[in-house]
Amino acid sequence: MKRSKRTCASASLGLAFGVTVMACAGGSGRPRTFSTDWLDDQGKSIGEVQARLKGTRPSPTSDVVLAVAGAKSEKLLGVPLSGAPPWAFSHAMDARPVLAGGVAIGSGGGELFALDAATGKKLWSRLSGGLALIGAGDDGVVTALTLSRGTGSTILIVDRSGHVAREIETDKQAGDPAVVGGVVFVPWANQYVSAIDASSGDELGRVTVRDKVSRALTIGGALYFGEVAILRFDDQIRRASQGGASRVVIPARELPGTPRLLVPGTEKQPAGATARDRDRLFARPSAPEGPLGIDSGRFYASYFCLVLGFDAGLGQLTWVHTHASDVIGGEAVRGGVLLCDEEGGITVLDSRSGQVSHTASFGEPIQSCVAHADTYQAPQSREVGTSLAKQVTEAVTNREATLVTAQRLLLRELALVSEESATKTLIDIASDPRAAPLLVADARAAIATRRNGITAMLASLGKHYDFLRDVLLSPPVGPIADALEAMKESKGAPLLASHLVDPANTDDDLRRAAAALATLASKEELPLLRRFFAMYRSSGEVDDVGLAVASAAEAILRLDPKAGRALIERATKDPMTGNAARARLEVLLTAAPGALQVK
Repeated sequence: MKRSKRTCASASLGLAFGVTVMACAGGSGRPRTFSTDWLDDQGKSIGEVQARLKGTRPSPTSDVVLAVAGAKSEKLLGVPLSGAPPWAFSHAMDARPVLAGGVAIGSGGGELFALDAATGKKLWSRLSGGLALIGAGDDGVVTALTLSRGTGSTILIVDRSGHVAREIETDKQAGDPAVVGGVVFVPWANQYVSAIDASSGDELGRVTVRDKVSRALTIGGALYFGEVAILRFDDQIRRASQGGASRVVIPARELPGTPRLLVPGTEKQPAGATARDRDRLFARPSAPEGPLGIDSGRFYASYFCLVLGFDAGLGQLTWVHTHASDVIGGEAVRGGVLLCDEEGGITVLDSRSGQVSHTASFGEPIQSCVAHADTYQAPQSREVGTSLAKQVTEAVTNREATLVTAQRLLLRELALVSEESATKTLIDIASDPRAAPLLVADARAAIATRRNGITAMLASLGKHYDFLRDVLLSPPVGPIADALEAMKESKGAPLLASHLVDPANTDDDLRRAAAALATLASKEELPLLRRFFAMYRSSGEVDDVGLAVASAAEAILRLDPKAGRALIERATKDPMTGNAARARLEVLLTAAPGALQVK
């Protein structure tokens, strides 16, 4: 082939793919394909591309869910969301399939292949040359594939017959591409998106993105770029390098694990799901035109068998769904979120309530899942949603050990819920000997801040450790005491006093119960207070116990000033009184030199 007079950007891999086409520099004023000597043109060239494509809509992507199945990842399964029959295709799979337009692209057994995504019909196959499939885009006419080549990449442009019309090789890491109207949009170097003419291989324009970018994707009739944030390709894209593009990002907030909104488009996705697939974020741009936001005002996070719905504006937790098995993939769809689980189930949740609105199945366990829904609308659930407190309760009482990270977050969310049932849930967890120690500690901390749920608190204090009656853990006496004291709830005084002389309670619980009784106790609690004082003043060397003895003495002195003062004075002179307790009792006597009025 005669070499062009223009400087070529790359060499050919013709031996691998049967073509000898080179990617060359664009026309005057345009950047050379994937060159790094380009100076930001303030959006001029990408603006020209946007004007050229104005009015051109991306080819709709088939609304379908794909899964890799089989013990050796040798099957590709498809379930169209249109209600069309599911399909199966047998082929070795060494990477996650890619949905691009109406095409499903797969890789395995040393070859690349394309299927009609709606029917599973094979369109073409070619040798892969040992390169890894990274991503693909399609506009209904051509398919662009990104293949990893060590530290570099190869972009193939393939027609519907499987003929490789153009091959572009670069030493840069290219991401997941998209194709619109014969223009291939390729993210690369985590900051650029190049618009390449599919027929000539010339770079028509380029945009610099200030967020990390490795994916170009078409959703609901629009083209987007992103990874951390999502930018829309519209008439504002020329302002991207100045931060003026149409852009949306989900609010920063604490989430279980380290979920990612978009998997980096430069990473090969293995055929089987990994731990990162059980820990994901999902969100969908709101519309192809107008102000850019998040569809339905919701984003979603999955963590093993838990799925959380959040307000996209404030980041507040709105609902929690506990699934029957681990979620390993999915996609935000219009009006909800679609999930795949490892048992092969497909579930759609309503965005507002988190209730199940649709189910389907692959019919067998799966290794991984890929979903895309361009026009699919999640049905509205007919189920009556339960309260957030009840949803959180179901999630945090799940015994699965892998959920502790998410459960700790949910406990903190539960502490913000004003419903009295939330208080009961926190007490139940803190009293459960089977609960994870971290959850017990978090629940105890939350109980102390509660200002409702008195009935549940008093019921809990009515229990004591009793092996024969299957009460294997004392109630959270200390945190409940803190809450009752803050609420000035004297009904808890008799129950708190009974726990002072229960040896099953911890020193911390003793200290906090006695401190509450210093304020809440009445004369009815005097006998138990005196008994506790007599039993523990000699063992008050432990700081918490010493403080508890001092608080009990304060209550006694308040309730019975004359006899109480005499009792405390004798204790300070008794060599059997612990030093820590003695010091505190002396301070108490000094602070209250005269008779105190009984409340």
